[in-house]
Amino acid sequence: MNDQGRNNLREKYDKVPCSFFEGCISEPILRGDIHRWYVTNASSKQSRRNFRPLLSLGFYFLLISVIAYLVLFTTFGVNTFAQSSNSSPPTTVPISVQTDRAPSFLEAYWTEDSISTSTSTANNSKKEIGPGEGTSILAIVFVNRGRTDITGVTGYLTLPPGFRAIEGENNVTSPNIAVASYDSIIKAGDTFTMYFMMDVLPQAKVGPYTGDLTLSYSKILEVGQISASMVIPFRLTGKVILDTTLLNQNLTAGYPNPLQILITNNGTANATGAIVRVVGVSGGTTTTNGTSDGRSVNGSATATVDSETFNIGNIPAGRSVLITPIIYPDYSSGGTIQTLDLEIAYNNAYGIGTNSDYSIGMILAPNPPESVLSINPGIISTTSSNQDYVANENKSNVKEAGDAVNENPIKLTAGRLEDLRFSITNNGSLPLTDILFSLSSGTNSVQILGDSRWRVDYMAPLANFPISTTVYAAEDVINTPTEFEINADYIERGQSKTDTLNIGAYVDGQIRIRTYDLDINYVGGAPNLVGNLLNEGNTVALFTTIELVNPAANTESSQSNLNKSLVTAPSQQQYLGDLSENSPLPFSIPLSIDSDLPAGEYRVGLNVTYSDNLRMVHELLLNDIVVYEGQPSASSNNDSNNDAFSFVNGISGIFPIVIIIIIVIVVGLFLIKRRNRGKKGEKRINTNIASASHPSDSNTVREVNEQNSDFFLDDESTGKDRS
Repeated sequence: MNDQGRNNLREKYDKVPCSFFEGCISEPILRGDIHRWYVTNASSKQSRRNFRPLLSLGFYFLLISVIAYLVLFTTFGVNTFAQSSNSSPPTTVPISVQTDRAPSFLEAYWTEDSISTSTSTANNSKKEIGPGEGTSILAIVFVNRGRTDITGVTGYLTLPPGFRAIEGENNVTSPNIAVASYDSIIKAGDTFTMYFMMDVLPQAKVGPYTGDLTLSYSKILEVGQISASMVIPFRLTGKVILDTTLLNQNLTAGYPNPLQILITNNGTANATGAIVRVVGVSGGTTTTNGTSDGRSVNGSATATVDSETFNIGNIPAGRSVLITPIIYPDYSSGGTIQTLDLEIAYNNAYGIGTNSDYSIGMILAPNPPESVLSINPGIISTTSSNQDYVANENKSNVKEAGDAVNENPIKLTAGRLEDLRFSITNNGSLPLTDILFSLSSGTNSVQILGDSRWRVDYMAPLANFPISTTVYAAEDVINTPTEFEINADYIERGQSKTDTLNIGAYVDGQIRIRTYDLDINYVGGAPNLVGNLLNEGNTVALFTTIELVNPAANTESSQSNLNKSLVTAPSQQQYLGDLSENSPLPFSIPLSIDSDLPAGEYRVGLNVTYSDNLRMVHELLLNDIVVYEGQPSASSNNDSNNDAFSFVNGISGIFPIVIIIIIVIVVGLFLIKRRNRGKKGEKRINTNIASASHPSDSNTVREVNEQNSDFFLDDESTGKDRS
């Protein structure tokens, strides 16, 4: 249509045909309809654009599913097929239908291996198995007699009574059928081994067994599986367990000792061709061979340990044989432990030679005693001050309860000089002459300050010789044992002899306790006796307790109050803990004092108990003097109570005010935040209205967003409600 015709139609019908729709629309379209059509077309395109992500998501999900399926099938498809085929013998083509030959059985043996191999069987991989062995592995060796390579071999072995398959192991589903598989390629003529795991029950017997085996396998480059059935013979071999026992362990040094050694087979299989060889004996002994099972054995005595051999032969299961080598211990080896090393060579249940090493302990009796001297510990007395201690200008008198003297062992106190006393007795029946005793300390921390050597010309039988000397123990050996050594040189029956005697002692520390800074304090209006305990010793006093008791009357005091009691009744015992040396330990004991008791000095008694390092309990009575100033006035107590009450009231009055201030701050922050949010909403509304009030074209229809229209309606309705 040319321009003239288009203008005529515009003047006549007010319709403008568009060349874009020419051929598609039969009648002319108004310009207003063009805008409506354009809006409809844009909406359709927008809906298609929104649907496109969903369509892409579905397509990607389908693509991922296909890829995952392919990966899972590639990774687990073969194993899944193998598992389904191993659960029970598959339905395959019997070997009778095939023209090729099936794998043949070669041998079966017990082993510790569990990985299928195609190598030759080694003797060291065979294992002896006896009844009740439990979980065991039966290895069955096959040979591929076919002309083609095979793979994917699975065996199903029916077990005889006395054996049980392990369910869940290698896809076993029946306790009577053991399953094994071999997944590698087996070339024609190669051997391969399959391992069947099972439990050997206690009711199984040593001997031969048979089991039905079904093999399922596939040929390379051929489709389908082939099955073959055969009978598998195997044997429960039993085990050889040898043990050695020494019948006479106590030997005499310096004399020949026939040593009876019992070799027992505690297993379930016979040990054949047994040969026992004496490898060596420690401690400078010599050996020679003797008899075995009452039979003569060739050999001769040697000066040193040689390869002495005993040809035993067969050792049946549950039987024993006896060998008797002769041992010559050295005289100097008396009182020691020697070791006899044996090597036993035998053939096990498979006929394989086995060597086992055994060690037998021997006790050589000590040489006859030659010493006739013995030590009798004596009582230890101190040369310095004892536990009684006086201090504070006769105000503190310490009295320790006497402990029973234990004469054995000797007890020394560190940090002071002590007299060490003991006696040596001649227990023999002959007199001793020209005796020389010497004393030495076993540690440098304990020194002998007195005599350390004594000479005695004659000592009759059963006579005692007293020895006394002064010793000093340092503080670094407190709560540790020490030892003194006495060397004696004497002549008995014209022969010179030497003897060594040892005596032990225990080094304890000093504990000296006194009181100081005694006073009466008032706690909450109640009087309390306060003070400190001081340990002036050199070791800790354990589990210290204190108790207030009535003191003993002092008749020598001229003051009348010192004969009176400050308290009316004893207090309860208080536990103070450990009282370390040179470290004060405070105490506080509540007092019950009569209100009419006059002020002055009063004597108090404190009963202190503690334990030393040996957990021996000691009890001390400490007497001291305390100054009593009388009952305090009531006004001072009231002032202190009022101060405490005003402080508590101040705290209780400030606390609610702080809480109210925090609540007001939180509410204010919330209102400010809400107001700022409302201003941002009004600003966004004004922006939308301004954009809607300016049209883009005079011939274009103005559109209003539905969301803004809804907002205007809500705002208008809200304004009406407010009016």
